Amino acid sequence: MDQENVLIAALMDVEEAAVLTNKHGFIILINPAAERLLRQRARSTRGKYHTEVFQLKDPAKHTPLAWMERQQMTREPLFRECLFNCQGLQDVEITYLVKPFSLNGEEDGHVLLLFKDQSELKALQAHLNYVQMNDPQTKLLNRKSFEIKLKVALDEARQQGVKHSFCHVALDQFKIVNDTLGHSAGDAFIERISELLKNAIDKRRDILARIGGDEFGVLIREAEPIEALRKAEGIRNTVMHYNFVWDGQPHKITASLGFVPIHKQSGTPSRVFSLADAACRVAKAKGGNRLHLYRPDDVEINKHRGQLMWIGRLRKAFESGEFRLYAQPIQPLEPRAFLKPFHHYEILLRLFDVEGKTISPDEFIPVAEYYSMMPKLDRWVVKELLTHIRRVAKCDPLPIFAINLSGQSLDDPTFLKYVLDVLKWSGVPPTMLCFEITERVAISNLALAHKFIDTLKLQGCSFSLDDFGTGVSSFAYLKQLPVNYLKIDGSFVKDIATDDVGRAMVQSVHQVGQLMSVKTIAEYVENEQIIRILREIGIEFGQGYGIARPIPLPDVIATHLQVGLPASANKT
Repeated sequence: MDQENVLIAALMDVEEAAVLTNKHGFIILINPAAERLLRQRARSTRGKYHTEVFQLKDPAKHTPLAWMERQQMTREPLFRECLFNCQGLQDVEITYLVKPFSLNGEEDGHVLLLFKDQSELKALQAHLNYVQMNDPQTKLLNRKSFEIKLKVALDEARQQGVKHSFCHVALDQFKIVNDTLGHSAGDAFIERISELLKNAIDKRRDILARIGGDEFGVLIREAEPIEALRKAEGIRNTVMHYNFVWDGQPHKITASLGFVPIHKQSGTPSRVFSLADAACRVAKAKGGNRLHLYRPDDVEINKHRGQLMWIGRLRKAFESGEFRLYAQPIQPLEPRAFLKPFHHYEILLRLFDVEGKTISPDEFIPVAEYYSMMPKLDRWVVKELLTHIRRVAKCDPLPIFAINLSGQSLDDPTFLKYVLDVLKWSGVPPTMLCFEITERVAISNLALAHKFIDTLKLQGCSFSLDDFGTGVSSFAYLKQLPVNYLKIDGSFVKDIATDDVGRAMVQSVHQVGQLMSVKTIAEYVENEQIIRILREIGIEFGQGYGIARPIPLPDVIATHLQVGLPASANKT
């Protein structure tokens, strides 16, 4: 069999659509995948000039691509994105690869064109981007996408002096509606309040989002604080005067509002959210149906936030060594691999009070973020971890430990150098480290995240994109972030057995992970039923109480040092 026949036989089994032409552009062969894409049989295309069968267009200019001439000019393989046109198809997004080569001793007598339809991926991305940006019930922006808008407003205030205000709207006693009328009534009420708020804002400038179950955020843009306050009061009055009719009976509800003017020194979105939430809590504590304006010296807000106490508590924790590291296993879900000893973990930070009781990170992490203590905390975690895992640096296989990074550390220009220095000092193989960056942090600090990832991946470290599925425009940014793992947010996983939307999201994120050659990790894996469903979907790894609870790091190290003692014995 000559070389041409060998090539033709091989192309019959290629998954991508393949077109073989001579050097003049006349078609010799198309494979079955190309027949399906072109909607023509191979024999009807043989001998035709390629433009009679299909055309490739520049995706930006929408002009024909001279891919034959380009390959003759560069004489090298080319990989490009383009728009594909043929009979019955217009401007389908594909990727294509051009390969000139020789057969039977001739010089570059043939050209092989491989292409793959990208429209399914694009449609999936568009759908998931919408799901991620919007609350599924009200179709308003969700909290994560609203944070992005808020960050833009803060940047405008800091750089240009533009005046904005943030208003946190929380419905009073909404739980009574759910408890007395049922959840169907509660859902209907939320939807009607959403429509009410939409009509109460200036849609040309202001931004509305659902930021919690019965909470909404309003970004009042380009308005003096006095004017913004009047708008906020108008929102409160609108809710107060609304009659919600259910089963023929009218029902009243009110709202408490926390109001925060945005200026040059307002800080981060997290800080503004925290201040507005505290102001809203003060309004509720005073009986509800009122607006509370935040002021820097607001004693009531400081009391509600409790952060003056926490700042001293955190400083003492650093000095007294009250922080501890725990490790929660991340285990392959493939049945045989699932039974093997643990060797992949996420590092978790725990703080203990004077009685030895654990203090939830949800209590002290927001305080550390508010007072910009996260870089110090992250430095402590990195060095403490490396100090411990030096002892298992020669184990086979090497265990992997994932460290969560905050946005503040990523913003710190000295943090990357610190990690490189302490990694060199420890002598720990970089392949033992995986860094977890949340999707929101990565998108907010894209250039810095890219530099951090690129630098440490060259050293051998791996990366996870955490809380994937809760951010904004995930898939556009995913292409720019060379991560190894996607951690699917636990909110989609925990009720996967009964929540069709959650299951669809997990399936969709996994599909994207496969297309991007990125492994997926499901969080909140709480029981065997969830494990079985995740296996059916094809998720590679799981993490949660259904696999193992967090283990004190010294115990994990001891397990790896005791040859023959299976770490999998810790499974619950």
